[in-house]
Amino acid sequence: MKKIFLILIFMFSLLFSYDFGDVPEKIFSQIDKTKPCMVMVGKTHCIWCESMAPQIKEIKEEYPKTIIYYVNTDKDIRGTIKEHILELPVQIFYRDGKEVARHIGYMGKADILEYLEKYGILAK
Repeated sequence: MKKIFLILIFMFSLLFSYDFGDVPEKIFSQIDKTKPCMVMVGKTHCIWCESMAPQIKEIKEEYPKTIIYYVNTDKDIRGTIKEHILELPVQIFYRDGKEVARHIGYMGKADILEYLEKYGILAK
């Protein structure tokens, strides 16, 4: 009975996950940070995270070679703690295995593109 309940909760949460298009959902330990990339960190039922999803989807459609990942803190609590995520949404930018920038809060498409360009992550 407990197993069925957990499966139902998981399936219900999938119904409310955001549409990031071709942006893969990962946990932090699965992300290759040696390649230039952006990690969008959010959670289910976060209005700011939800409002950023279509913009990130558009960027990924316009620049398909740009590496962007989505981490749902509901599914990666350990990674969230390890990465010192205290507020949401968070956008983390990695280059050469190191975090080069972190933005906390909502970012519009133009601002995201600016960060991607500035830190050499945007693949045209």
